[in-house]
Amino acid sequence: MGLTDDYSIIEQVLGGDKQAYAEIVQRYQNKLYGLFRRMGSSEADAEDLTQETLVKAYRKLASHRPDRSFAGWIYKIAINLQKDRGQRKRLDASSQEERSESETPESKLLQKELRSELDRLLESLPDHYRLVLILRYTNQLSHEEIAEMTGMSVRKVTNVVYRAKDRLRKMLRAKEGHGYEFLGSYKNKESRS
Repeated sequence: MGLTDDYSIIEQVLGGDKQAYAEIVQRYQNKLYGLFRRMGSSEADAEDLTQETLVKAYRKLASHRPDRSFAGWIYKIAINLQKDRGQRKRLDASSQEERSESETPESKLLQKELRSELDRLLESLPDHYRLVLILRYTNQLSHEEIAEMTGMSVRKVTNVVYRAKDRLRKMLRAKEGHGYEFLGSYKNKESRS
């Protein structure tokens, strides 16, 4: 999904092709839902907030500035809606996705347990740490896009990402001896971006 694609779809919608917005919905609804779930919303609340975000973005589409990231803009709407509704519910650990692609049942179980532990630790982080990590690694936003939508400087975003990862790494080390290796994969993802 490129910025050009988003902009061409936005132009079509603003030009009167209301059906073109369905492509935006397809591109962002799962990402928005995942953002809400990881920020503590229940399944039902995440579905409602996702729908509200997409409707609000549609209504305010003309106010989107073409020189700005559409992803950053729609995530900012999402975060503001969640704040407005005061969503801060505990995640249901059993509803978390298993993201492991390991080969053996033992390694799958280990990855699932580690992922579950990481989700619990993420939940214990301050909101701004958790938000920046989710936007960076789950929603694949650049530091610049995160800065734009949160009002932080790019340097501050970089600093928050570093501090949040460092805090998670220390918490994982305290709980289990292999936490550092797990977070190392996040660092490798970041260096490729």
